[in-house]
Amino acid sequence: MKQIRASIINGTVSINSREIEEIVSNSNYFEEVRDISDHVYDDDVFAYEVKLDQSILETEIEHDLEEEGYMSDDEEEYTSALLEQAEYFIDAAVDEVKDRIEERYHLENIGSAYDIYQGTRGTDHIHFVMTLSFGATHHGQLYQLTNAIIDKNYTRNTEGWQ
Repeated sequence: MKQIRASIINGTVSINSREIEEIVSNSNYFEEVRDISDHVYDDDVFAYEVKLDQSILETEIEHDLEEEGYMSDDEEEYTSALLEQAEYFIDAAVDEVKDRIEERYHLENIGSAYDIYQGTRGTDHIHFVMTLSFGATHHGQLYQLTNAIIDKNYTRNTEGWQ
């Protein structure tokens, strides 16, 4: 667990990474959430490994793709379209999570970044690393940090994180 003191209008608020993990876990979009904030050396950043809820992939995203005319018989094209749609969905879900955090802690301008990586079973298991900044870390830096977390901790030769 990692602890951060974030600035608010009337002073500071103490936030720990487990509380944020609960907020992320309580959304209906994600199947698994794991706090990996201890791997991040930036004092004002939390990080989470997240798995998109499989039922969302099956019902929402795949249904939208079929309506748009993507058929699962061209696997490469379908996978590309599925990942693109998953990214739009994750964007909205991350924004909703940020709104909940901002409301609960009376914060403004939480920074966020994420990067999708596929599990070893292709599109059946879409995972991503999400970082949240409660300080002066800009989006570009946060995105680089997110990529570095994936590059350092994840290999396709294992079933996930080392």
